[in-house]
Amino acid sequence: MIKNRARPLFGQAPGLSARGRNNRHSFKLAIMAAAAMPTVVAAQENVVLAAPDSVDSVAPDTSKQDAPAPGKPDLEAATITSNRFNVSADIGAEYSDNIFATRNEEVDDILISVRPSASFTLGDQKNRFTLSGSGEMGRYIDNESEDYDDWQVGINGRSQLSSDITLVAGGDYRWDHENRASPEAVNGMEPTEYDRAYGFVGLLLRTKPITARLVGTVNDFDFDDVNTLAGAINNDDRDRTHYEIGARLGYPLGPGSEIFVQGAYDQREYDQTIDDFGYARYSDGFTLAIGARHQLTNRLSGELFVGYLQQDYRDVRFTDISTIDFGAVVEWRGSKGLSASVRVDRSVEETTLPGASSYMLTSGNFSIKATPHRRLSVGLGLRGSHYDYRGVDRSESVLSANLWTRYYLNKHLFVGTDYTLAERSSNAAGFDYDQNRFMFRIGAQLNPYYSDSIAPISIGATAPGGGYVAFTMGHGMLITGLNGPRGPGSNTADFGDAGLSFGGAVGYGVLIDSLYLGVEAQGQLDGPDWLHTANRIFSLEQKDSFGISGRIGYSAKGDNLAYARAGVTSTNFRTRYDHAANSFVNSARMIGLEFGLGMDAKAGSRGFIRMEYVMSSYDDTDIPTGGGNFDNFSTSRNQFLIGGGIRFGAKSEQKDEVPPTDFSGFYIGAQFGHGSLTSDNFGTRTGGVPIDIQRASQGPVVGVFAGAGFVLSGFYIGGEVDADISNINWNIERDPNGRIYSAEHEYNFGARARLGYQISDAAMIYGHAGAVRTRFNIPYASTTATVRSEETQTGFRCGTGMEIGLGKHARLRLDYSLTDYQKYDVLVDASIDGFNHKENLFRFGLAWKL
Repeated sequence: MIKNRARPLFGQAPGLSARGRNNRHSFKLAIMAAAAMPTVVAAQENVVLAAPDSVDSVAPDTSKQDAPAPGKPDLEAATITSNRFNVSADIGAEYSDNIFATRNEEVDDILISVRPSASFTLGDQKNRFTLSGSGEMGRYIDNESEDYDDWQVGINGRSQLSSDITLVAGGDYRWDHENRASPEAVNGMEPTEYDRAYGFVGLLLRTKPITARLVGTVNDFDFDDVNTLAGAINNDDRDRTHYEIGARLGYPLGPGSEIFVQGAYDQREYDQTIDDFGYARYSDGFTLAIGARHQLTNRLSGELFVGYLQQDYRDVRFTDISTIDFGAVVEWRGSKGLSASVRVDRSVEETTLPGASSYMLTSGNFSIKATPHRRLSVGLGLRGSHYDYRGVDRSESVLSANLWTRYYLNKHLFVGTDYTLAERSSNAAGFDYDQNRFMFRIGAQLNPYYSDSIAPISIGATAPGGGYVAFTMGHGMLITGLNGPRGPGSNTADFGDAGLSFGGAVGYGVLIDSLYLGVEAQGQLDGPDWLHTANRIFSLEQKDSFGISGRIGYSAKGDNLAYARAGVTSTNFRTRYDHAANSFVNSARMIGLEFGLGMDAKAGSRGFIRMEYVMSSYDDTDIPTGGGNFDNFSTSRNQFLIGGGIRFGAKSEQKDEVPPTDFSGFYIGAQFGHGSLTSDNFGTRTGGVPIDIQRASQGPVVGVFAGAGFVLSGFYIGGEVDADISNINWNIERDPNGRIYSAEHEYNFGARARLGYQISDAAMIYGHAGAVRTRFNIPYASTTATVRSEETQTGFRCGTGMEIGLGKHARLRLDYSLTDYQKYDVLVDASIDGFNHKENLFRFGLAWKL
């Protein structure tokens, strides 16, 4: 059997497909959830979530996380309890534009999947036993090697031993496969299949005044070998068993409040003492944390812990992990079927990457669901994950967004749609990717979703519904990942630059209670372009763009609208490539898929002001470079749009008097978003050839902010401090010889002044300006020298934003900023490269007035 001596970090071979799920659940969050729920519910639903599921999946199938599952009716919509026996099944058709999760040479395909499930429950509320089974069978239209059959059987139960003690136990067995986007998927001709056996047992104790949770779990993984064109890859060195035991003690401080201490010990044993690369991967570790749970209101509860995490490795070449540990769970249930949740977690995950002991996974998830009618549910999910490999210079971030809808045709039959965008940003050249997935699904379940006849859905076109027209100005980035031959090797590089565009939109929307559903056509003229000047001259320019999207939103107080949209766009790009005797110029339309977040704030009786951020990705193209060779261009675009519009025929309904939002006072908040780093790269290459290159890339951003201000005659004056961490970096790699370097945007902090104007009782627009300190890391290597430049640069930041009121304390924010930094040089051997960085940051945040 061939040993895989060069197993890549990601399984990204052209011609392979990608599919998988992410049902990863933290052991720590499982204990947190169990403590926050009544004993019966915790025993049935939460403790079982301790299993780290679907190994190392990077591109989560958020439709399964957020959409109500067949057989598990939405508690907000259901009117009866589920029966003891239930059977359900659904069939779906999904289009993916990048089934292999690759940066270049993207392959699209259509997947047909069938998902049956069944469950049977015996017992009562004190003693209950549930047996369940489910499966998913997937068939690709063109890439049959990626077909899969996944199955799972499970059992769990609870027994109330006394009024204070409950015993819970169970487990499951799964036959599954790894997602092609997984950081551990190997470069096989088929996806890697594996078996996973999981079991748990726990005691839940409630004695006055102490509550306690004691849970033990075991996970056993068995990976199959996988074939390549060169032979077979041995995966036996990944087989392992993971044991964990944890406990939590809580002390109540009052109704709905508790302080607690919790800890866990884990041991990870591998079937092979030494892996294929000569490393001993056995380890053990522990976590210890303190935290608090508090019921802020009857609709809002939260839980937070912070502590210490350590993992020790048997192999002396591995660096032991000692770091801060933290986690959070926030749950909110609003009126009219609206609910939201936020979850943050950290964990140590296994890897077989040579030289790396493991990777720290830090993840956050935000989801919001609206159920305006018993037949209809819609949701939005946003997830960010950071992968920090220990022992090697490798890190990745993955950002994903998911929009889903489900409509019940009757008590048993439903249809649904789903859209998912996933984007990875890596500090290694060629490992970024964008992936879009659209799905339509129809299904049925034995148990009725609702119990009685209900009135039809009431659809209205009152504001912010109805028809409208809008005009916008855009500023954004055009980014291209290049891959192609260079001499005896290859070249992988990122290019891009910012630019302006002008356009408009026309659309129509309806309201179902506070839920907004609409369709919109957009058009733009002009746009960004980038240019590479060296011994090769090539460029890409956006000329115009037209598209159509569906919009899902929430109508907040004052007829303001917060929304997400997904759709398709057609863009005209002009490509130029000059090299030696080759001269190529071409203008062609490319079809792309896009996702956006935005706000429409009411301004006057029919007007509104719009701010929106849109991410678009396109098919890659092969560009002739002469001599029968080609460079592959993989292009994406992100842009911020600002403008205004007029609604036709839509009038505000007579509603109960809503108090105006008070934007004055102190506030704190959290924000997440997406950013782009652009670098003008100047220098001189071998033979005295000058270079003038615009390099760029994009990635996720997360941060916090705090500030204060006051309103005087409608004008807002205030100040704010903020801090962000990010994983935005561009990369250049010439293989096997040549320059290898990148620019990494790691974190920033700063202060700014804000000046705004309150355009209505519940909406404010503002501008801001200030200074920011940002850490840049530039590792740079040539054939003769290697250096690393770590610089903290001061930049001038300015921008604009919008806030709308959600209630007495909460405000939703959309913010866009531009930052310019001073030029600096990096000396490598006898040459000097100059860098002038600029960044564009979009951030979507929630502010809480103190």
